[in-house]
Amino acid sequence: MGLDALVTVVIPTHNRPRKLVALLESLERHQVPELDSVVVVDDSDEPADLRRFESLHLEHVVLGRRVFISKAKNMGWQRTKTEFVYFIDDDNVVDDTTIGPLVNRIRASPTVAAMMPSVLYKSTPSTVWVYATPLLPGRLKHLLIGRNLPRNASLENRLLSTDALPNAFIIRRRALEDVGGFDENLVVNSSMDLCLRLKAKRWGVFAYSGSLTYHDVELPGKFGWWAAHGSADPERVRYEIRDWFIIRRKLLGEQRFFALRSVFESAKFVIPNLLAYATRGRKKGAILRSLSLGYLEGLRSKSSTPSRVQIRQRS
Repeated sequence: MGLDALVTVVIPTHNRPRKLVALLESLERHQVPELDSVVVVDDSDEPADLRRFESLHLEHVVLGRRVFISKAKNMGWQRTKTEFVYFIDDDNVVDDTTIGPLVNRIRASPTVAAMMPSVLYKSTPSTVWVYATPLLPGRLKHLLIGRNLPRNASLENRLLSTDALPNAFIIRRRALEDVGGFDENLVVNSSMDLCLRLKAKRWGVFAYSGSLTYHDVELPGKFGWWAAHGSADPERVRYEIRDWFIIRRKLLGEQRFFALRSVFESAKFVIPNLLAYATRGRKKGAILRSLSLGYLEGLRSKSSTPSRVQIRQRS
């Protein structure tokens, strides 16, 4: 916690102690002078002992119940005092480019609220998980730049447009306060909503592909790889589909035949996910119940605060 300390790392975690420890070990190995401290918000069934990470000035916030990602992130950043907050999911590891270059970039750009690093697969760093995630014109669907392709030098060391902040990102405290943090009604998937609300307030949001993080997830190839998180975590499945309907209603709720269109669009990923869960889910019955409940909750949801963000519709 030196004079150069500008950023606090916030890590929400649930039942992934080995991955959490790997992330913290990488933060120790690649510690930067800009790092003030680390806050781990832990709603695991059996929280890990993290006392050995004292060099990170780590605060371990142990919760007695599961609160999920959006609330955990709000709890985390509200415990910090630094100018910037760096959120990172527990299934990542960092290197020398992950924090320092983003701090330097965002400090030099006072109208920029947030920046994400580009993401590589931890097991195969030559393969891109994603460089950036802009929305496709007129659609509530992201273009996953570089997804599952070899690294592309022409896309690296650049500022790229993004409309979501998956996995990891740095953000100004002032910008977080400006929009009131994460929308906890979006229990799991709130980063796109945060990004769009920031842009509605005229903040800039970008991906910087000169900064990298390494995602410890399954490589594509084996059937169902795309649904690995849900296959291992039935509770999460409920909120992923529920959040999708809520954000869709928030942005596109005035469309004619909204419910029918939403059912049709959701089938494009719900059906493949169901097949994946049936093939590899450890608790198939629990996953199916969770998916059904979340689907009904999402379809019946009402947006109490219509979004000012508009998605240009196709003619």
